[in-house]
Amino acid sequence: MKNTFLNRASAERKVLKVVNTLFSGNLQLAGLSQAALLRWESAVGRNRVAHVLPLLTDLAEQCQRLSDRSNETFMPIEEEHAIKINEQLEVLTLELSKCR
Repeated sequence: MKNTFLNRASAERKVLKVVNTLFSGNLQLAGLSQAALLRWESAVGRNRVAHVLPLLTDLAEQCQRLSDRSNETFMPIEEEHAIKINEQLEVLTLELSKCR
């Protein structure tokens, strides 16, 4: 995987897919910006998802960093970062399943 916008978008889509498979319609998460996270929190209910917001925020920041490294566009993402994102996606899936 290379550090390009495409990889950032791919990482963001993975996060959104985890969230949006559990929430439908107007309760789906539209993006990983702070504004999108706040709208989603409001729509779903703060008490229901407060415990996953720090994890979502961290994942959003990691996705953003993928595109902020333009000087490394052709270098592979460090394996430890890819592993961390995948581990966090597993935790997110588990935590979101508790929101139902």
